[in-house]
Amino acid sequence: MTQMTHQKITRAIGGTVSVTSIRDPAEGDTKYVVSYQNRGGLQPWLSKHHFSDVAQADAGALTLADFLGAEVR
Repeated sequence: MTQMTHQKITRAIGGTVSVTSIRDPAEGDTKYVVSYQNRGGLQPWLSKHHFSDVAQADAGALTLADFLGAEVR
């Protein structure tokens, strides 16, 4: 299958997608976000949506990685 331009770019810069846990300051509980970072990137991109279930965050990470052509870690 032919890769789209954004997938080629993501692979060239070494983009990775992962799930990161964060602490919700308002409620004090753990939430999960989808994170994207390229090789050498100083600060990762974090999704605005906070998931309370890690399985939902995993599904989001897999979807984003599939769209970008990135690795999931």
